[in-house]
Parts: sequence; C-alpha cells; structure tokens
Amino acid sequence: MERPKRILVYSEYWASWGGGEKYLLCCIETLIRSGYDVTLVAHGASLDKDALSRFYEVSIEEAKIRFVPGSLNAVRSKAQKMSAEFDVFMCITNYRFFRPGSRQTFVILQIPYGPISLSSIIRKVWTGQAREAAKDVYRIQLLRSLRQTRTVLVYSKFVHDSLERIHGVQSKILEPPIDDFAIDDIPKERIILSVGRFFRGLYNDKRYDFLIEAFKKLRERLPNTSWTYHLVGSCGSDAGSQRYLEELRASAKGHPIYFHVNSPYDELRRLYNQAEIFWHAAGHGVDEERYPERTEHFGMSTVEAMSARCVPVVVNRGGQKEIVSHGKSGYLWNTLNELLEHTTTLVHNPERRHTMRQLARERFLDFDRQHFSERLLSLFKQLDPD
Repeated sequence: MERPKRILVYSEYWASWGGGEKYLLCCIETLIRSGYDVTLVAHGASLDKDALSRFYEVSIEEAKIRFVPGSLNAVRSKAQKMSAEFDVFMCITNYRFFRPGSRQTFVILQIPYGPISLSSIIRKVWTGQAREAAKDVYRIQLLRSLRQTRTVLVYSKFVHDSLERIHGVQSKILEPPIDDFAIDDIPKERIILSVGRFFRGLYNDKRYDFLIEAFKKLRERLPNTSWTYHLVGSCGSDAGSQRYLEELRASAKGHPIYFHVNSPYDELRRLYNQAEIFWHAAGHGVDEERYPERTEHFGMSTVEAMSARCVPVVVNRGGQKEIVSHGKSGYLWNTLNELLEHTTTLVHNPERRHTMRQLARERFLDFDRQHFSERLLSLFKQLDPD
C-alpha cells in the first residue's frame, strides 16, 4: 500500500488569528480529509491546535505538530531544513522568503505588492517608514524566489494580475473559504453595515473616515430616514489604533452611527443578518496600478455579508470587482456620489433590495468551504506527477 504523501506546513503568524490563518487551516483540514499526512511546524508554543480548531470550526485533530524553540529566524531555518523530509512544503508569507528542500512547494502570498525599487525604499526610510523599507528588501528576495517556485497561491485574480504585471510572478488563484452567516429567522432592519479592523495604515485601510462622512451626506439626502449605520471590527490596544477610533467616534457624534468594537462572533453574525446594505471602501482614492497593496485583496467580509443576504455597495477596487456583479448581486462605485446614488436607489426600492438579496446569496455559494476544498484538491492533483 502506498504511503500517504507527507506535507509540512509553516507559518510565523499562528498567533494572529486572522484571515490568513483561517485560509491555511482550511487547506490543512481539506488535505487531512483527503488522506495526506500533515505536520505543522511552529515557533515555541505559538500554536494552540484545539483553540484554533474551535475558533475557526475546522477539524485538524490528525495534524501533527513540531514545536521549535528559539528565535523566529531559527524556527524558519529549521522548517526549511525539515522540509527535505517531506513531499510538499506549504507556507504563508508576507515578506519572508524560503528555500525549502521538498519536491513540491506551495507558497500562499496574501499581498499584491506594487513596484519596489531602491528609490522607493529610500523614500520610505526618509518618511519614517524604516520598518516597511526593511521589509521591502526582504520582499525583493521573496519575489525573486517566487519566480522559481512551482506553485504560488493567491486570493484573487486581482492579486494574480498585479504580481504578474509588476513582478513577473506566476500564480494560481484559490479564493478564500467563506463561512455561511445566514440565520433565516432574523428579520431585516434599516441598517447599513461595515466590517473590518479599526486602524490606519499602509495596507488595507477600511476608510471608515470616508464612510462616516458618506453616511452624513446620505442623511442630508434623506432627512427623515430611520436608517442607521453600524461599524464592526477589532481594534488594537496601541495608542495609534485607539486614537484613530476616538477620532471616528468624534466624527460620528450626533448621528445614528454605532460602533461594535472587538465584538463576539454571535454579534457580528446577528448584524450581518439584520443589515440590508453593506458598505466597503478599502482602496478608495488609491491608484491600484501603482499601489495594489492598498486595496482589498479579495473581500472576505463582503462575501460574508452576501451569505446573510445583505446587499453589497462596495468600492470598485481590488478584489471586490470579482465578487460583485454590478446591478445584479450588488453595486460597485467609484465616487462618493455613486455610493450615495446606489444606496438611495436601494433605500427607495424594497423590491429591488429583495431581488438583490437573493442574488447576493447565490453568489456567496461560489465561495463556500466545499468549493474551496474542491479547488485546492484539483490544484494538488494537477501538480502531482504521481
């Protein structure tokens, strides 16, 4: 009997508990169920398999774990050496590069990097972004190695096209697995919803500042409206994140705008189902040809909202364009005026909202966990000569 193929999985981000970790864990679950022998390598005790399984609702009990002591650099080096014992090495990275010894390599790359040059690195140092400049030095090495890597997995066609156009990196598209948030017995309310972290940064800023102002403008157009705006997301304890949150609260004062900060899963699920309309603005005002990393690379929260029959009205940037069929399963906008026009159309037409809710739900089904698993296994079979 042929032994199952052995896969080594590495991530230095296990403690983050974000979308990338969910993506990787769903890969692991699928591979285990399909008969692969999977081993995870982690730094110290950073990986709590049982806690991750409960949080993401994945079954990875049969996965083996090798904990490696020492610094992250030491763990990374150990993982590269260990990979020679395995048939496949799979890792997720944002800027570190690897030289694995396995026969096959799958690198999950989350970010569609824009152009990187010596002048852009110097400019970052000059403007106080020394850490990002240092990461760009690593990214140059990473991108060079990815051109020689057999399989690079990315979240969307947008990321695929950006990497190919700017850096000559070939990749395979495997959209993230999206959970079903629908609850049938929760009635819809006059709620507009946005979901995402409260932070201000170079990557994937949700532009809540812009959306709060947009809601104020919407109220001017609809002076007697009973619609409310809800913002849901995590917020770090660092001074910068807390200061930004307070600025948003101050801007929203006096308006029916509600903040749900670090809310539990059940509250997020309830709001997805209560809300009629979903707003998303990450990437607004960005030149996505030059700065693709500043847009939404896919749009997981948009699809989550669509699973709960919440109609998306989202910025026409990044991966959002691949999710929403304009005028059918939602709306795409480029300007503040377009955002307000599409939202006003939905507010005044409950029949249209009802139709678009059903089409949004149908579109979500293309991104559920079953489709994710089928696509992942198809990629493995295509690239496995045995």
